[in-house]
Amino acid sequence: MVKKQQHKLQDVEYDLIVVGSGNGACGFLSRYLDSEPKEQILVIEEGQNFFFSSDIAHQYNWLKSFSEGKIFKLHNALTPENIPIISGRACTMGGGGSINYTMIHESSQWLADHIGQSPEYWDELKAGLNPRFERPDPADDLSPIAKSVLKAAENKGFRLVADAIANIPNQPDLDADLLHIFPTLFNEFGQRTHSGVSIVDWAYPTLTLKTRCRVEQLKFTEVDNQDCPLRCVAVHVKDLETNEAYDIPLKENGKLVLCAGAATPRLLMPYGDKLGKGSISQQVNDHILLPLGLYLPKKGIRTSPKDNYVPIFATSFWRPGSEGQKDKEQTPQGSETLITFDFFAGEFDRLLFLVSHLFLALLLPNWLKRFVIKWPWLFVVVKNVVRLLIQLVNFIIGIFWGIGNWLRREPWHDELELITAIIKFKPAVSGQYEDNHKRITLNFFAEVEETGFNQDKTVAQQMIKKHIDFLNDLGEKPHVWVRFLLRLLLRLPYEKDQVDAYVKTYSKKFLLTEQHLAGGCLYGAALDKGLSHPQNTGKVFGAANVHIADLSSVPLPRVSPQMTAYLVGFHVAHRLCGDKMKPWNRKARIFKSIFSSVC
Repeated sequence: MVKKQQHKLQDVEYDLIVVGSGNGACGFLSRYLDSEPKEQILVIEEGQNFFFSSDIAHQYNWLKSFSEGKIFKLHNALTPENIPIISGRACTMGGGGSINYTMIHESSQWLADHIGQSPEYWDELKAGLNPRFERPDPADDLSPIAKSVLKAAENKGFRLVADAIANIPNQPDLDADLLHIFPTLFNEFGQRTHSGVSIVDWAYPTLTLKTRCRVEQLKFTEVDNQDCPLRCVAVHVKDLETNEAYDIPLKENGKLVLCAGAATPRLLMPYGDKLGKGSISQQVNDHILLPLGLYLPKKGIRTSPKDNYVPIFATSFWRPGSEGQKDKEQTPQGSETLITFDFFAGEFDRLLFLVSHLFLALLLPNWLKRFVIKWPWLFVVVKNVVRLLIQLVNFIIGIFWGIGNWLRREPWHDELELITAIIKFKPAVSGQYEDNHKRITLNFFAEVEETGFNQDKTVAQQMIKKHIDFLNDLGEKPHVWVRFLLRLLLRLPYEKDQVDAYVKTYSKKFLLTEQHLAGGCLYGAALDKGLSHPQNTGKVFGAANVHIADLSSVPLPRVSPQMTAYLVGFHVAHRLCGDKMKPWNRKARIFKSIFSSVC
């Protein structure tokens, strides 16, 4: 079981301290504990334990976590023009894997290009990681709404790809419109029994987990080594339960592994002149997210809570000079972009829990959003106001829906159900972390001064137009007056001639991310790829004992990065452990420990 602390953390010198317990940390610990280490290991997590976050997420699947401010926080993210961006992060044990469940691997060639090793190496590593999640074949249990999405996509030229390892799909390097089915982490009772925390033996004898504890500073000492002048000797933390601040020491030969997401580059930035060859805090990015039209499921098709996130990705490519662009020379800096469609369905009230954070972006003016993303207390207040508005709107809609069903004498559905989609893609220009109030600058919809070309705007406009017929085939369009209201408030497009105005308005007023922040400490720039010495894999240049094993070590993947994060952590541990590995024992899964004790 997860141990209750029998000692004060500051009284013990640890062999290994892992900062963060999210996807990267779970991947790292899953593999590292295979080597049966004897050393003392401490995992520090700012958020709550998994039992707490799972309870919140279970009440409305994973939707309610987005509408409450307890385990979902906002970054202070803006464009260079100071347009605020609603960009969130999970703050809980297990990270994003504890409140979300999308799963798809980047291609092994992409991983080789950005991290090192060969594509064959990454194929083998995926084969070692994926079975630990024990995800069933998603094609065996597709809901009616998922089948209708597949049919609509295939009718418009998308092709289903069966490239998967242990039922978790891979994104291939193909120029085509593709479909990927991914598995769910829920068991038949809706419990999160196959998330990232399930692949770690939290009951390991020498492992200590400390939740509700924030690492605020790294303590370094100078050493006589020209290549690695700094050694981390302790981490300075604040216990969020007691407000006590203290140092937790590392042993003389101890290691620090950073898996803290956005906090990872932040912790290293004060030492940037000696660490990372000056590249720490650079090349940061997140996926641009654009909500699309709302539809009613086709007659005879019902939704269920498991459809809140329909387990299907649809991917398509944009290339410079494509889709009617008149002059290819107009886009000399243009780069190939992979766009992804995600699909959501469910009863109106449940679905709006999911999009409550979208309302912060779509309804609030930019001047107010700047305050909301800067001060967490205001974010919580606005979130709760949005939740009240959702309940009020749901009540009013329910009355009119009931009257409409009574007038029709033939109810469409007993409850108002919706299906919708989003489009997401990687921006053309990267951003960076700033020192000012922990700001993150993301270059969404950046315009090239010399040519006036805006690749992000072009990608969004052309790809939505290209696939608008597919989107309109997801279900039945709502009543014309409902569409008029959606167009009036949000500019949501239902026709090709409405797309340009929507994208233009969105780029100035409605900016959202997919909560997939990556970059800041990239392999080859800030980190050693470990090609000469495996023990240096993920090690920060200039630091003798600091490694990074989360998404900050790679550029933003083209697809949802959850599996990339697990794999990055798994990769670092695999290289550090060498050949030390025991067979994965299914009995070592320790959900019993998480639910029987709290740190």
